[in-house]
Amino acid sequence: MKINFLLSVFILWINSAFCQDNGLIDRYMDSLSLEHDTGRKGHFLYEAAKCYLEKPGELKKDLDSAQWLNRRSQKLHLAANLKTEAAMNMLLDARIQEEMGKPSLAKEQKAASLRFANSHRLNKAAAMIYLSMAGDIKDVAFDQKEAVFKEALLQATKTNDKLLESKILMEHSSYLSGYGDYKGAVNTAHRAATLKKQAGDQNVSRELVSVAGNLRLLLRLKEALKYALQARRIVENENIPTTQDDMAAVYNIVGLIYYDLKSNKEALANYQKAFEIAKQKDDRYAIHTITLNLATILSRLNRTADALNLLNNVTKDYISDLYTIRYAYLYTMLYCKTKDTQKARPYYQKLLNYYKTGNITGQEKHIMMIGITSFLFANGQIKEMYPYLAEIERSLTKETSLLRVSEFRKLHYLADSARGDFKSAFKNFAAFKTISDSINSVDRVKELTALQLDYDTEKKDHDIVLLKQKGQLQKSLLEREAIIRNVFIGSLIVLIIFVGFLYVQNTIKKRSNQKLTLKQEEINTQNEKLKQLIAEKEWLLKEIHHRVKNNMQIIISLLNTQSAYLDNQDAISAIQNSQNRMHAMSLIHQKLYQTDNLSRIDMKWYIRELTGYLRDSFQSEKKISFDMQLDQISLDVSQAVPVGLILNEAINNAIKHAFDQREGTVFISFKRIIKAAPYDLMLSIADNGVGLQEDIDKDENDSFGMSLMRGLTSQLEGEFNLVSDHGVFITVQFSQKEGEI
Repeated sequence: MKINFLLSVFILWINSAFCQDNGLIDRYMDSLSLEHDTGRKGHFLYEAAKCYLEKPGELKKDLDSAQWLNRRSQKLHLAANLKTEAAMNMLLDARIQEEMGKPSLAKEQKAASLRFANSHRLNKAAAMIYLSMAGDIKDVAFDQKEAVFKEALLQATKTNDKLLESKILMEHSSYLSGYGDYKGAVNTAHRAATLKKQAGDQNVSRELVSVAGNLRLLLRLKEALKYALQARRIVENENIPTTQDDMAAVYNIVGLIYYDLKSNKEALANYQKAFEIAKQKDDRYAIHTITLNLATILSRLNRTADALNLLNNVTKDYISDLYTIRYAYLYTMLYCKTKDTQKARPYYQKLLNYYKTGNITGQEKHIMMIGITSFLFANGQIKEMYPYLAEIERSLTKETSLLRVSEFRKLHYLADSARGDFKSAFKNFAAFKTISDSINSVDRVKELTALQLDYDTEKKDHDIVLLKQKGQLQKSLLEREAIIRNVFIGSLIVLIIFVGFLYVQNTIKKRSNQKLTLKQEEINTQNEKLKQLIAEKEWLLKEIHHRVKNNMQIIISLLNTQSAYLDNQDAISAIQNSQNRMHAMSLIHQKLYQTDNLSRIDMKWYIRELTGYLRDSFQSEKKISFDMQLDQISLDVSQAVPVGLILNEAINNAIKHAFDQREGTVFISFKRIIKAAPYDLMLSIADNGVGLQEDIDKDENDSFGMSLMRGLTSQLEGEFNLVSDHGVFITVQFSQKEGEI
């Protein structure tokens, strides 16, 4: 059954469940980047996945994002041994599959999540899964659905989580109301409110709204108003935290009940409050729901023009497909009331088209046929009214609102009068009058007045308490102002004394400044002399580096000349090695005199220059390439020289011995490594050549080159490692000198 109450009240909470604001997703992702705990990371990913799932539109990219985030979340929850949260991830995955249009996969996933929850005795997760399964069962399968709700509640009871029990009971109450078991819905919502209070949450306005709404459907309007006013007291209590969704829903249900009781002034006031809250929150669902109610009460108060303006403004500013039948019905009724059937006709035609589809049932069909018959009466088509009136009469039940029955009897009476059937007209008028009198009876007015008086009295008591609190606050503010005034006067006296002290100090300071100025001039003169001396020293140091570099080049040339007169290949090789080592050191001195920094070497430039030189030095038919991965690092001269010599030895060995007349690559890397390690720099030289011979023990190798590299690494206070596996891989790890990073 589709009930007007469910459409007009509970929909006010729907929008609050959606994460339509991308900012919320961004906040979750920002929190994730700052979080170190694995479980908390999983939680943020889960919440972000829910937001993507609940975004309007069901876009594929949003569903894919939801699925990816949820599965990452599940892995983190399992890693943190959070099995309940992992089960909830499985349930969310099933919901995503449903939205993707894969019901069979969704059903399998829910079954799998339930097996997981039961196997690990995760009662909370099992309760939520059963609750989700209850939603999958068709409403007509009452016994089956009731059994699943019962199992969900049983699992929740085992957790001792009263808020979870309350949530399940509210879902159950909503189902019972939709099914037509309003009495069961009332009792279930009562239990939900009790459990919520026991859990320490005093905001039971939603539960009371459910009780009031179902009592209204049972036509127990006095009791309904009692609970609705209780809910209103809660949302108006400053000491109980509530949301705008709570307030809009409460004012709306209070307005609905007052409308049914024909307390038009109170109904209008509450609708207007609800409408303002909905507009502030820009909640389109609530705006359309309350607009229909507000226009209806304005029509009853003969403010037809105001009602039409309201409908026109809302349908223009908040375009939506919601409530198309109800809008068409209201426009038809309002224009018929002004006897403007030409403007009413398009909306009448829309109602007629919906009627002809045969797909509209329940309350929607009732108001649709009332709208059609009202137009026919206004247009003078009396005879055409009777088939619809007969169908309306057949649809009336004992649960039908007295106002709806009254509306039907009045319409039937008007039709009979216009046709001249005065006997039937009298009968329908008598029925209409009886219902109207029952609604407007003196006893009922007294009861309503008493309820309103109780509410007003309690509100006044509350206001008195607030006034007392404000009085105490004002007294405290006055005392505070007196203290502030005294403190101000005292501070002013202290300030005057302080200003006098500052004046004396300033006079002394001026005298001191004059002396200091003279001394500063002397210091400046000395500084200029020192700057000249430093500039001279820097020039001399650059000249020294230049001359050292030139001397090394001369030595390299002499060694080159000497090697031309030698026949011994070992001697020639030794001289060539010495030349390369001299060049490695020469490059450092060249860089020092070419830059303003006389103590640090740009290692990225240096390594590329040294590698280029070594590649050009060996006129080989081997096609050897170099792959370099270098960070921007500057080293002190005392560290740059050993690093350059280590590079020289390692590259020499690779070019000479690694590649047996074949192509190959020498890999060079100089990178920063994490601070947590013992060292913060790592030099790596590797090749994809033949590697070391198996009969050579690399740890005990006493060649000069190997010994030199180890000695230089010791000089760097670092760690030397050599691995031979399909090539040679040398690493040198050391720490950059403190203050040179």
